[in-house]
Formats: sequence, C-alpha cells, structure tokens
Amino acid sequence: MHTAATRLVPLLCLGAALVFAGTAAAATAPTATTGPVSAVSTTTATVTGSVNPEGTATTWHVEYGTSTTYGAQTAAVSAGSGTTAQAVSASLTALKPATTYHYRVVATSTAGTAHGADGVLVTSSLPAAVTTSATAVTPTSATLNGTVDPSGRPTTWYFEYGTSTSYGTKTPVKDAGSGSGSTAVSASVTGLKTARTYHFRIVATNDAGTSRGSDQTFVTAAAPTVTTKAASSVTDSTATLNGSVNPNGQATNVYFEYGTSTSYGTKTPVTSAGAGTAAKSMAAAVSALTGGATYHFRIVATNAAGTTAGTDMTFTTTGRPVPQTGTAANVTGTSATLAGTVDPNGHSTSWYFEYGRTAAYGTKTASQNAGTSKGARAVSVPISALTPGTTYHFRVVATSSAGTTYGADAAFTTVGPAITLASSSATVIYGNRVTLRGKVSTQLANVAVGVFSQRITAGSFTSIATVLTGVGGTWSLSVKPAIGTTYKAIYGSGSAITTVSVRPAVSLSVSHGRFTTHVAAARSLRGRLVQLQRHLLSGRWVTISRNRLNSRSTAVFRPKLPRGRSLLRVAISVNQAGSGYLAGYSAWLAVRR
Repeated sequence: MHTAATRLVPLLCLGAALVFAGTAAAATAPTATTGPVSAVSTTTATVTGSVNPEGTATTWHVEYGTSTTYGAQTAAVSAGSGTTAQAVSASLTALKPATTYHYRVVATSTAGTAHGADGVLVTSSLPAAVTTSATAVTPTSATLNGTVDPSGRPTTWYFEYGTSTSYGTKTPVKDAGSGSGSTAVSASVTGLKTARTYHFRIVATNDAGTSRGSDQTFVTAAAPTVTTKAASSVTDSTATLNGSVNPNGQATNVYFEYGTSTSYGTKTPVTSAGAGTAAKSMAAAVSALTGGATYHFRIVATNAAGTTAGTDMTFTTTGRPVPQTGTAANVTGTSATLAGTVDPNGHSTSWYFEYGRTAAYGTKTASQNAGTSKGARAVSVPISALTPGTTYHFRVVATSSAGTTYGADAAFTTVGPAITLASSSATVIYGNRVTLRGKVSTQLANVAVGVFSQRITAGSFTSIATVLTGVGGTWSLSVKPAIGTTYKAIYGSGSAITTVSVRPAVSLSVSHGRFTTHVAAARSLRGRLVQLQRHLLSGRWVTISRNRLNSRSTAVFRPKLPRGRSLLRVAISVNQAGSGYLAGYSAWLAVRR
C-alpha cells in the first residue's frame, strides 16, 4: 500500500502539471486599419493605414483593384510583433487614369489574418484636347482651333503645326485655367506659304500629363478676289466688260455674267486667270446687244477654294435717245416753263416739247440740239399764250438717227382764274356801300378790269365801271346796291362774279308811348305788313303788334307793354319786303314802363 501510494503522488503531480499546461492563454490575431490616400496621380497612388501585431510576428500588404474583389496586392512587409498600432503606407502603380480603385490594408500572423475596411480612390485625369477645323484661311495665314478641358487641374495649351505630321512649329503657350468642361481656344498663325497643306494639332498639359489632339490639315489658299470694273467701248450693240481677279495662288477660271437685270442670264466663255497672287486685269467683248438698253454685269472667278462674284455694275448701249419729262416751272396764268432731260445716247439728237389741253397735245415747241454725248442733260423751254386756270399736258420728244423716243406725259395747271372777285360783305342794308375787290392772274398793274352789275329783278349785266389794277394786279371798287345785285368782273377772257344781298333799311323811334317805324327801299313798300317784336329772356323774339306801312312807308304802334324794361324791334319779312330784298330789322330799342 505504501509503495503504491508513494508512486501515486508523482503521478498526481504530473497530472496537475499537464492540466496547467492545457489552460495557458491563446495568441491574438493582428488588427488592420485602412487609412486615407496621401497622394494620387494618373497612374499611381499612395495609400495609408495602420497595423497592430498584437504581440505576434505580423506581415501586412495592401489589396487593390477596380472592384471590391481587388485582384492585385502590394508585396508583404513585416509589421514586427509589438502590441501597438503602427502606421503603414504603400505605393500603388500601373493604375489607369481617371479610374476608381478600391483598396484595403491586410495584416497576417500565426494568430490569423485581419482586413481593413474598403477604401476608394480616383486616379487623376489628363486634360482633354480636341483639334477642330482651321478657319480664316488665306494664302499666308490661318486661325487654328480646338477645345481644351482642364479636367479640374491647372492646364496650359498650344498648337503644333507644320507641313508634315512632324509639325516643327508651335504657337505660344497659353493658360486654359483649371475648370471642368471643354473651352474653345484658337491661335492665329502667319507667314505661311501659299498653296501648301499644313498639319496641326492642339497640345494640352497639366500635372497629370500631356494630351494631344488629333491631326488636322488645311490648305493655304482662298477663293479668288475679284473686282468688277466699268464697261468700255460701248456701242449700239457691243461692249467690253472689264474686271480684275487675284487667283490667290490657285488655278483660277474667270467669266462675266450679263443681262438686262441682276438675274443676268448670259455669260461669256470661261478663261484662265492663272494661279498667281496678284490682281490681274480681265476683259470680255460682248455683242448682239439691244440699242439704248441698260445692261447689268459682273465678273465671276472660281478656284479650288471657292467661287467669288464681283459687285453688279451697269452700262447703257448707245441707241435711241432717252428723254425724261420733268416738272413745269414758273407757271402763271398764261405762261410756264417746260423742263426735262435728254440723253442723246451717243447719237446726234434734237428735242422739242409737245403740249396741249389733252394728251393729244396739238402744239409743239421749236426743235433744239441736244448734242451726241451719252448722259442725261437738262432741257427746258418757256411757253406762253396759255389760258388761266387751265390744265395742260406736255412731254419731251427726242429724235436721232436711231429713232424717236417720247417722254412720259406730265401735266400742270396755269394760275387761275384770270381774275378774282369778292365783296367786303355778302349782305348790305339799303343805302349802304360795299367794296368789290379782286386780283388779275398776270399780277400786272395798270391793266383794265371791267365791272358789270345785274339786279336780281333785271335780265342782263350792265357796265358800271372800268377799274385799273394796282401793285400786284389788285383792284377794288365801292358800290351801293339798291336791291340784291350780282356783280361781274372781266379781265381778258376770264371773268368772276359775286352777289350782294340787300335788306330794307328799318328804323324805330318812340315818343309818348307811340312807336314809329320807317322802312326804306328802292321802291315804295306801301301796304306791306311790319311787326313790332319784343325780346324774351329765352332769346326768342315774339311779335306783339302788326301794322301796315302808309304811303310814306311809315307805321305807328301803340303796344301795351309789361311793367319793367323791354327790348323792342321792328321786322319786315322777306315776303313783305318783296323780290330783290331779304328780311329787314330795325336796331333794338330799350324802353321802360
């Protein structure tokens, strides 16, 4: 028993030792933290993070790729076996520009592997450069065009150009800013050689790198430059058309368009102007033209760069004369000056005016010479013995060996009437005078004007005076019509009339309540009825008494008036006054009862 027990103790102790060893603490896996990106370019980036080995020898690396499956990783690096977090960083290379990448820090030890959170970075973008077409191309210059997108980074640009894709020349470097979005840019280049093909492209640079636009080309040439010049050697049916053309360095063909309108319709044969760079005179003879016609023409030139038409010009072939009727001037009652223009159109030409009271005319002036030179010249001629106040038609007529041409019809009216007549008053009271006055159309002084009168009750005019005109052809005459009278003034073949109406002369007086009226006229008004009238506040006149005139054309009224003030008058109606007279009225008389 003792021996056995003795052997048991060590075994128990050994068992206790085994139990202790089995309960020792297990090792801790490392921790990994993904940090921010510290640097990024178009193809590289530097990412950061931290690793805590947690007391066990640990290595770390960075996984990265364009998705969260990553696919690439950096080389493993020892993080030691400490128990505190250590900062780590790694460079990522061979990245693609303007691409989104995922990355994370991974730490590994015998105790296990730890993955940091997913991080994201975007690689930088190169500037976008696009070459567009050249503009304003001339034989020695052009404007190069393109667009630049700085992609958010400070960017500069320039153009490369030359006669091959090796370029060889570049424009000054310019700033494109640091914005986002395409911006149009351009640069003018000069000193180019004519008729050459030039290559060019835009180049843009920022800290992410350099971008080059595609190659574009242009040819240093322009459409021809032309100038239409005046026609020469113009005849009835032929002319020489003139102009100049600068081929601007390219083989150029030329012709002229011509016709009787700006639609032209006919052109000369095409001729070569060569391929020079200076203006060259060109001319073309045309025939079978119409005499006396106006033709439009222009020069037209074409080369590989385009077609250019000159400005429109005109010429007029010689031929029949061209008369144009103008406006009559210095028109009086009996005379005028006829005016117009005549273009002889290259032939000896004579002219005259036709005139008359209708468009059939009937009278013409003496023929006169207009010469032979082309171009309108003013012509005029005075005419006389016209009738005042009359419309006359006229036109100019031109004649040459090429034929006779008539101007358009025009018209004028002579001053009229030959004499005017008016009275100082259209109505007069019997026994009073009026003044007749007027003016003769010739406006001459000391010419005789015959004045005639005709009483309304008479059958014909009777001469009453002959008056001489004064300054400006004016005249006047004082007359005293006894009854309504029409007056006529005669001068030359013209006459004028006016009528003066007459009212009987009516008087009214009062004495001791008796109102006496007397009516005077050129004849006795015995027995005619007269009316005593009172004025009402309403403005009306009301008859309060009637009586007949006695043999002395007198009547007496004894009215009963209301108390107060009354305004009275006597009236004789037009019927009672009789033929040749208007109604007559006395002056107002104010009485108080």
